[in-house]
Amino acid sequence: MDASWTALIAAGSAVVASATTGWFTTVAARTQARLNREMQVAQLRHAQVEHRYQQRRQAYADFAKAAGVLHSRLGDMVAVAGDSAAFSLLLDEARAERAMLMSAMHVASLEGPPPVGVAVRQLYEAINAFWSATRRLNDAVCSGDPAHVAEHRTLMNQSRADARSSRDAFVEAAQEALNPSVNVVI
Repeated sequence: MDASWTALIAAGSAVVASATTGWFTTVAARTQARLNREMQVAQLRHAQVEHRYQQRRQAYADFAKAAGVLHSRLGDMVAVAGDSAAFSLLLDEARAERAMLMSAMHVASLEGPPPVGVAVRQLYEAINAFWSATRRLNDAVCSGDPAHVAEHRTLMNQSRADARSSRDAFVEAAQEALNPSVNVVI
């Protein structure tokens, strides 16, 4: 019986060892699968956040570029105020650029957050005020009334300065939205 018992104990030990190894392997496989899943979810979230950041950054850049282009075009229009042909040519180009600015404004506003939306709207309104002041200056120069010209030139210069200030405020708000934890000191 000793040999039988020894064989039975050895067989039982082998079964228990095999079951224990299988159990540990199962637990390790489940743990590895859970960790892989968590890693994939984290990578997906990171990719989504990065995509959102790039989308927001591009919207802000497109808006800033459109505002800069129209601001520059309006400056060109100021330079030719009184020359009807040159002013009309630049005005036609500015209309297309103004439409692009409006489109970019809507996208940048949707990207948020609220402080950026406010800055977007203020910059758009400041550019519109510069647009109106530029057209009124041209009308005054064409009318030939020096008092009107001086008054409208002052209003145009103020609206141009307001547009620059609004652009700076937009850039600051956009930078804060894109890098909220970074305090940049320039």
